[in-house]
Amino acid sequence: MLDVALKNITRVKTRSFLTILGILIGIAAIVALGAIAGGIEATVQKSMETAAGKIIVFQKGSSVITGFSGSEITDENVEEIREIPGVKEVIPMLFSIRRRGSNLIEATTVIGISPEKIDYFKGKEVGMEEGRELEEGDTDSVIIGKDVADEENLEVGDEIEIAGEYFTVVGIIEKTGDNDIDRGIIAPIEELKDAMKAESYPVVFVIPEDVGGAEALAEDIKDLFENFEAMTEKEIARQVSRLLTNIRFFTFGIGGIAAVVGGLGVMNTMIMTVMERRKEIGVLKAIGATNRMILRQFLLEASLLALIGGILGLFFGSVAVGILILFSAFAVAPVITPALAIGSLIFAFLLGLVGGFYPAWKAAKLDPVVALRYE
Repeated sequence: MLDVALKNITRVKTRSFLTILGILIGIAAIVALGAIAGGIEATVQKSMETAAGKIIVFQKGSSVITGFSGSEITDENVEEIREIPGVKEVIPMLFSIRRRGSNLIEATTVIGISPEKIDYFKGKEVGMEEGRELEEGDTDSVIIGKDVADEENLEVGDEIEIAGEYFTVVGIIEKTGDNDIDRGIIAPIEELKDAMKAESYPVVFVIPEDVGGAEALAEDIKDLFENFEAMTEKEIARQVSRLLTNIRFFTFGIGGIAAVVGGLGVMNTMIMTVMERRKEIGVLKAIGATNRMILRQFLLEASLLALIGGILGLFFGSVAVGILILFSAFAVAPVITPALAIGSLIFAFLLGLVGGFYPAWKAAKLDPVVALRYE
């Protein structure tokens, strides 16, 4: 049956190509949008872990999704925040992307933070594989993640270029499984600030004296600074949930359009196929083929068409995601999960079954005598 199905698909090449193309476009869109949604979810989940027990302060109009692009918090702002009752600690941070080539695949994140506050970023339980931690008073020094060290063959004592300046590697962080740390470079914030010629910070973390009063403290910060946003872990979770719901709704909307267009394309192709092959169906029935066999044959052809479109859609969707990573400074790295890949193929297969059921049913119900007389 599979051999017959493949021969029938290749017999009408143009029609089959257009049907496959309809499925391909829909599945590629689902894969690309689903990958972006997955990347946003992974990025924000990491940010929420970093923000646990902290308040994130940044300028309105920017967000964690864009890497706090455009946010500017001055030293004066930091001091004003530090004087608010209930504030235990204020931790300014700087971020920079360091590229080895012309793309983001091999890019590393450079984090600027005060040496004595590094544990707030990477955690106290994370130690050093080689060398030492950054210390207060260090100049032109950095510690690097294990992946950075392995990929660039760096050892303690080697120099690394950041924003046109050279820094000495004084330590290599042990492997953590956290991409932000393993592929990260941590530098003293003042040193990085000078190298980047920055006059402000994109974000500061505020540690409250009482974690239970974090939301009230966030409101106090927002009241003091009209152009600043102060978000607790709970507020981030709420906003992320709304954002991801909208993204998923949009993705499923594209999927719905793909279902209608792709399903109608499969149905149209199979209806034409049944009409052209009436005599063939009559011959099959005359030599003993049952209605179930005919139904199965045409469903197989329909689902095979859709599955080919799904596989090609997955491929081109993956290519689109790769191009996005390669040529864009997009702050979020899209992620194609196994669930997304398998789900898109299952979806394509179901499109073929649904779109091909009616024509297959019509074929199975044909009267063999009438079918044999058809010209």
